[in-house]
Amino acid sequence: MAIRTNKATENASPKTVATMIREAIERNGHKDVKECARMINVPYDLFNKVVGGHIPKDAQLVDYAKKLKIDGRELILAAYRERAPTEMKRYFNSVQLLENHNPFVQEIMEILDSCNNDQLTELLRIARLIHGSPRDYCRKAGALLGLYQQMRPDVMEHFDSLVLLALRKDDLEGLSEFKKAISYQKTVRAGRRGRGPV
Repeated sequence: MAIRTNKATENASPKTVATMIREAIERNGHKDVKECARMINVPYDLFNKVVGGHIPKDAQLVDYAKKLKIDGRELILAAYRERAPTEMKRYFNSVQLLENHNPFVQEIMEILDSCNNDQLTELLRIARLIHGSPRDYCRKAGALLGLYQQMRPDVMEHFDSLVLLALRKDDLEGLSEFKKAISYQKTVRAGRRGRGPV
């Protein structure tokens, strides 16, 4: 009798190497582990240990992945996750990895790795805004930010003042945050001017 698994439960805990290989054996229509080992031409003793939970070297995993038609990246990541200390396991959970997603994911991951805590907090806030905004708004906001970064400090301060003047009468939720961000930028620029060229 086949065991039905709930999708939510399946996604909750990542699969182990042994589980992935057992599923591939079944998916490929093999009667049991012994028959599968013979069909894919691998030593039964070692293969049986892997199905039982032993994690072999990466090269062996790549070989199994090819022969069993498993995504090799998924299998390697599962092995690293199993070997990793408990506090590190969460870093190996996402495997829909880069190619199946978007070519920019690799670059985003590198940016995340290089951010400090304050930058990550701001990045998360911006990502949430982007996620909840129409595409055209995101494009305009990105273009505006790019333009803002290219301004000379004196033009930037003038621009800040104009924007605040335009928004002064409105009671917008984001206005206080915007004012804080601008005053922070002014403080940073004033501090830099006081220290001389960096």
